Amino acid sequence: MNNRILQQENAQLKKTLQIAVKEAQRNEEILKRFMDIEVQMLACGKLSQLINLLLVDFKHTFKLSVVTIYLHNKDQLAESLLQDVDPALKKHLRIVQELQSISEIFPERKIRAGELDRPLRKQLFPDNPFILSSVLLPLINKDRLIGSLHLGARELNRYHSEYRYDYLERLSALLAVCIENCIIQENLAYLSSTDTLTKLYNRHSFDLEIDKALQRASRTQQCLSLLFLDIDHFKQVNDNYGHSGGDAILKTFASILKKQLRNTDFLARFGGEEFAILLPDCEPQQAAQISNNLRAVVADHMFKTGSIKDIKVTTSIGVSSYLPIHNDMQSFSELAKILLQTSDQALYQAKFSGRNKVVYKAIPLLARQLNCS
Repeated sequence: MNNRILQQENAQLKKTLQIAVKEAQRNEEILKRFMDIEVQMLACGKLSQLINLLLVDFKHTFKLSVVTIYLHNKDQLAESLLQDVDPALKKHLRIVQELQSISEIFPERKIRAGELDRPLRKQLFPDNPFILSSVLLPLINKDRLIGSLHLGARELNRYHSEYRYDYLERLSALLAVCIENCIIQENLAYLSSTDTLTKLYNRHSFDLEIDKALQRASRTQQCLSLLFLDIDHFKQVNDNYGHSGGDAILKTFASILKKQLRNTDFLARFGGEEFAILLPDCEPQQAAQISNNLRAVVADHMFKTGSIKDIKVTTSIGVSSYLPIHNDMQSFSELAKILLQTSDQALYQAKFSGRNKVVYKAIPLLARQLNCS
């Protein structure tokens, strides 16, 4: 009798140990998944990349029915960084202009778990009416609420208010830091590469891009054309309409150029009233035609100056082209310097010969090579 009881107790103990081992293995696996997600979060350099990770990978990894995110668009810094988020995922992302709508979800700034009342469930998971349990994570960095992450499940007991969620608290804290870092780093990169007035690339960005563009052109054996533009008599515009009028002209001029170019073209404000355009895979004849089209569009436009009177403005354009012939004798930085100098000389000729003109000038080095071939 005692042996039978002992065997039963041993069997029960063995079963309990097996359950405990399986539970430990399951917890270890969950912890590993969280660690993997944390590593991926830390590796994200862009806010859109981080959001895609949460809405896709996080949902899949933890077998969730839905994940939604609220982000506070403080100082209008976040929304512009989310253009690359998958359009199909944007319905799960809400950009909040007023922080109150997030604060109302977390009156105590603590994780909320369990079953939601219908209005809140409809607000947070509008396309998933069958969410039976959820956990809502406030995203707080430096004691400031910046957003919230909402995890929804169709299992009633998946999340419960009595459970502890230490690992999720850790995750939400790390996520808040990652979001803030992405916003700061991307905006710093934008400011360092962008002209604040026209919102075009600046001279520094152009200097970096022309080397890369020449390398691509050399590798693919394609032409690369450079347009150098200058607004004619711009000093008179500033003298007659003030710097605010001049700024208005510059912004409109930049907008006109941008609308006429391809997505692959690179447009930058080179400095003052000078602009530069890189045209990949563009031969000299095509570059000259594009330049003449730009010149004509600008000349036809009536520019607002902020005063009662609108004015006409013209532009002079210098054009040169890199041809992928015998370029092994030149470094890319040297080729970039030659291309810039040649376009600048062509621009000078366009202005000297009467303005509102396009002048093409071949790169001297390549011109010599072509004559010898």
